[in-house]
Amino acid sequence: MIEFDPHHFLNVKLGVHVTQAVFIFVAWAIEIAVFKSSATVDGRAGWYFGLCFLTIPAILYETMCPRFPRTRRFANPYALAIVDGIFMIMWLSAFAAVASWNGTGKCGSGCNLSKAVVAFGVLTWLLFILTTFLSLYALFYYRREGYLPGTSRAPMNAQMIDPDKEAFSTTPHDEYAPVHNQDDHEIPDYSGSERYEQSASSYMPPSVQEEDTSYTGYSGALQLQQTHSDRIHFPPARYENI
Repeated sequence: MIEFDPHHFLNVKLGVHVTQAVFIFVAWAIEIAVFKSSATVDGRAGWYFGLCFLTIPAILYETMCPRFPRTRRFANPYALAIVDGIFMIMWLSAFAAVASWNGTGKCGSGCNLSKAVVAFGVLTWLLFILTTFLSLYALFYYRREGYLPGTSRAPMNAQMIDPDKEAFSTTPHDEYAPVHNQDDHEIPDYSGSERYEQSASSYMPPSVQEEDTSYTGYSGALQLQQTHSDRIHFPPARYENI
């Protein structure tokens, strides 16, 4: 399935209207040649000729207003669709009127040229059918998105992320979480100005001056003397034989 890129909408519609303008100019030039022939001109041929001039402002409005920011406020999607629809009906009536005029035989020696005028009128009418559908598409797109297709500068496949959004954010600074604990004042273990002070529970090695360095001697011998203060009694035996 082919996906239509809305950002190409203005270029597509411009191409169709430019093609219409070329067809209308050629038909207008041929119509002048028909008038110079022996044809008897009435209001039916005159209506086609006058419609060539009436279509010029409509094409300018359809193509120029949506393309420029200063004139975009005049590009109402409802008005664009109505203008295309009205001129679609008007060109249907114009080439039908010339075809009817040719059928009466009043075209004289310019009948062949007048048939070419009808052919270009049919092509212009078909293109107005196309532009009417494009304008209706733009109208529904506007009702869904809030702006005309092709007026947004971002391409269709662009990531809709503003890199400067955080820089211009109105969120207070305290609501942002620290990234990798780079904000030292927000780390829970940070103690501020007491950074280099010793806490009561911190370990402190004992000082040399606080240790008792006095010599007490061998405590084991002292304890033995205090425990066995009487004579030593040997067990009864015949010690004379020793």
